[in-house]
Amino acid sequence: MADAMLELSHVTMQFGGVVAVDNLSMHIDQDEIVALIGPNGAGKTTAFNCITGVYTPTSGQVFYRGELIVSNRPQGKMKTLYAGSHKDFPTQVVVNTPDRITKMGLARTFQNIRLFKTQTVFENVLIATHLHRTSNLFTATMRLNRQEERSFREHAMSMLEAVGLQDEKDELAVSLPYGKQRRLEIARALATRPRLLLLDEPAAGMNPQETDALGRFIVDIRSRFGLTVFLIEHHMDLVMDISDRIYVIDFGRQIAHGIPEQIQDNPDVITAYLGVDEE
Repeated sequence: MADAMLELSHVTMQFGGVVAVDNLSMHIDQDEIVALIGPNGAGKTTAFNCITGVYTPTSGQVFYRGELIVSNRPQGKMKTLYAGSHKDFPTQVVVNTPDRITKMGLARTFQNIRLFKTQTVFENVLIATHLHRTSNLFTATMRLNRQEERSFREHAMSMLEAVGLQDEKDELAVSLPYGKQRRLEIARALATRPRLLLLDEPAAGMNPQETDALGRFIVDIRSRFGLTVFLIEHHMDLVMDISDRIYVIDFGRQIAHGIPEQIQDNPDVITAYLGVDEE
């Protein structure tokens, strides 16, 4: 789609005989907040991993701002083991590593917090700014990169101020309360200067008050930084409050798509989450 910030086309991720993501197609337009929901084990994080280069999908394509960044087709033993539903495979193979994809403008957080726990709050964010460094070993050794390093430090501090952690900048990341560790992980992602921010269960482990605050925070940073946001979340109140559109998957396949009002009363979604009574 011409205006899509992110587009998935027939993405399938298969592990041996297990199809974790099956023929998934979706798009996220610029400035949207879009949620991906589904029961545990539905394939949500696997889909994120395919987008961000952690996994190379068995088949399918991922486009970012119209550019093909991931593309694959069944190869090797997958030619005979392939169990996905879509058989019209792409011809082009494109593989990008997570660091390259992040540098393009896609940043993410993880379902399980992955901070550098022995580093300070400030150092966690500063490390992320170095993704865009232009210095090399020689210029760093000769201290010819002082201006660039100063700008990185200023940017890291501004990200901490944006998430309200400037007063904890010298504390170890592991010493922060859980909710603040979540904010630190988002600050680290923001430090890479993304256009698209992927959040994997950002409200996990939060109480209702923290979840409400997080929702306001996500809407705020979307506006403040000109972001498009794609999130996985199990807190349905949060999803319904902040999402422009919602995709629902179950057993790796899309079962519903629409605005929050359409999703919350969808019988297929209710069945996927609650199951059906057996007579």
